[in-house]
This record gives sequence, C-alpha cells and structure tokens, in this order.
Amino acid sequence: MDPGSRWRNLPNGPTLKHLTDPSYGIPREQQKAALQELTRAHVESFNYAVHEGLGLATVHAFQCSLSCLGVGGVKI
Repeated sequence: MDPGSRWRNLPNGPTLKHLTDPSYGIPREQQKAALQELTRAHVESFNYAVHEGLGLATVHAFQCSLSCLGVGGVKI
C-alpha cells in the first residue's frame, strides 16, 4: 500500500456535512483512551483554575491592594 494514498482522498475544502448528523455533538458511551489521556492535563488545569486558582488570585489581589494603600503589614 502506498503511504501517500491516504492523503489523495481528502476533501478539497472544509465541509459542514457532519453538523446535520443527528448524533453530532453527543459523546459516545466509551470515549477513546488516547484522546482522554491527551486532554487530561488541560482539563485538570482548567478545573484547578476554576475551583482553587480563582480564590487564591482573589486573596492575593486583595492583599496587594492593601499594601498599595499603605497598610503593608496587614494579612487577611
């Protein structure tokens, strides 16, 4: 089998034909392990930012604003 043959049947441009498929956007019962592993770090990073990171950033910003007002030694 010619290794380049798989690239010869590609469409010439973008297509929206899958958007009309009734199952479009519905996750499968069992997702591909490789895809889950590939995106795991991104999902965990996002979850950390939402659940813990925003709270830490808020506290840090509040402490910085107090030090800018001249209340330097106050920690909350």
